[in-house]
Order: sequence, then structure tokens, then C-alpha cells
Amino acid sequence: MGEISEDRVQDLVTALKEGDAHAFELLFGHYSKRLYYFALGYLKSKADAEEIVQEVFYKVWEIRKTLKPELSFKAYIFKISYRMINELFLKVTREQLYKHEIIATSLDADNNLEARIDYHSLLELVEKIVNGLPPRQKDIFIRRKKEDIPVKEIAAFLGISPKTVENHLNEALRTIKNGLMKEKIGGLLFFSLFIKF
Repeated sequence: MGEISEDRVQDLVTALKEGDAHAFELLFGHYSKRLYYFALGYLKSKADAEEIVQEVFYKVWEIRKTLKPELSFKAYIFKISYRMINELFLKVTREQLYKHEIIATSLDADNNLEARIDYHSLLELVEKIVNGLPPRQKDIFIRRKKEDIPVKEIAAFLGISPKTVENHLNEALRTIKNGLMKEKIGGLLFFSLFIKF
């Protein structure tokens, strides 16, 4: 569709504020492609970029009554988009960080094994072992290592002692280490599994 003037955008935002679905469609048509490429530039994923566009306009529709037509609608939606992109980065980082924390990659230089180690596969293996932990152990491990919840808070939430939480964590880490050793990865890497809780 053709370009929409700033005055026209302001009129459409005013109409959207009052629940005009057609105005919403016109604004979506006008800005969605720009938002998509903006998000794609950061995320490098078409699916994630499309999801950001959908989420931004879903939010716009949800809070339409609070919109301020006199302010820049373009700046507003790009600001929302940027915040969502940052939130997605943080979520992905949190999900990966606890696995990276488990694996201390100190390669044995004498065996010259760098070329044979696929770190991504190693992370996937850790995830597989974690998913196979007993339910209570897995729950505690994920709360502590993935969600970074303190031991005392986990204990209070589950109604158990901090010592019991630590015992579950130690057992989970032991299981992960043993699982990696069974895959013959233990001989390649030294793992700093017993890190501070």
C-alpha cells in the first residue's frame, strides 16, 4: 500500500483508540514490514521476527484506549519492539547460561581434541540428562541453575530445608557428571560441577 502521511497516521491512531478495527489493519499494513526487518536485523530469525511483529500489534490492540495520537506512533511501536527483542535475548541467555555454567571447558592439549568437540552437542547432551532427572531433583536444579532462585527461596517454596535442596542439587550435578562420563566426554573435559549454590 502507499505511504500514509503523519497526519493520516494520527487520525488512524485516534480511530484505533476508539476500537476501529479497520484503522488497526491500516496501521498494521503500514508498519508491519518495517518492524519485521527491524526485528530480523537483531534476531536473524524470520520466525522470531514475525512473532515480534505479531506481539507488538497484539499489545497495541490490547492497550489501544491508552494511546496518545499526538505522539509518534512509529516511535512508540519501535520502542515496544526493541524492548521485546531485548526480553527475548534475555530469555534465550537465561536458558543457555545454566548449561554453560555446568561445563568448564578445559581441553587436554596433549590429546589435541579441539576438533572433535562439538560444544553445541555437549549442551544438548546436558539438556537431555537434566530432562531425565527425577521430577523433584529436576525442578530444584532448574529453579537454582536456570532461574537463579536462591536455595533458601526454593526451600521455602517447596516446604523443605535448605540442606535438602543442596542435597538434591549435589545429586543432580553428580548425575549429570556421570552421564557425561558415560558418553566418554569426561576424559576430554574437566567439569567444574560443584560450583557455589
